[in-house]
Amino acid sequence: MNVDSLYSDYNAITPVYERASSAITLGLIGRWRRSTIRLGLKALGNANAVDVLDAGSGPGNMTIELIKSGVNARRVVLLDQSMVMLKSSPRLGVIDEVCGLFELMPFRDSVFNMVIMGFSLHASSNLRKAYCEISRVLKAGGVLASVSIGKPNNSIYRALGWLYTAVAIPLITLVTAGPRYIRYFYDIHNIYVRLPSNNTFRGMAKGCLNLIEYRDEALGLANVTVMKK
Repeated sequence: MNVDSLYSDYNAITPVYERASSAITLGLIGRWRRSTIRLGLKALGNANAVDVLDAGSGPGNMTIELIKSGVNARRVVLLDQSMVMLKSSPRLGVIDEVCGLFELMPFRDSVFNMVIMGFSLHASSNLRKAYCEISRVLKAGGVLASVSIGKPNNSIYRALGWLYTAVAIPLITLVTAGPRYIRYFYDIHNIYVRLPSNNTFRGMAKGCLNLIEYRDEALGLANVTVMKK
């Protein structure tokens, strides 16, 4: 699949992004986001006045959960390739918006305590490079907390994932968002097909980040990962 095409599709789905995302995750997306934030903050420890990067932020849903958690955020930066998505993000004083890619971030080294990612890491065009870029912008002891589409290691679950992304998601999209958006959300299937298995996915961070916690969700079709620099 053409990655540039994938990014342009994100612009098109902005009006229905949250509604459709909730439907295709059977209402679990909010819980997964909150769990990811909670585990990430736990791994970070009792840091005060943290600087946070929401990488591949979309409209900033992970940041909303971060702020609801009560964390003392000195600065939160939303980074996304889609300016349309960024313009739909919440207007809060601590938030800055930057248009760019998380494989090549426009930031100095060691500037963030925490990087959060909500269903964006799987869309990387170069996963290894993304992990190393995240490590570069994290301070020593900084944390990556990510929830992502997964590809189960178990072959039966992997086949179920293929069917769900190829058949169920387009049908759910038809009902919740309308026919014009089906082709955009079918791209989730294309992402799923090209994803490595969950073991390989998290193993690609070796040498850049250290795994702290990993949780399979929905039979491994989603996963929560916490890593530390």
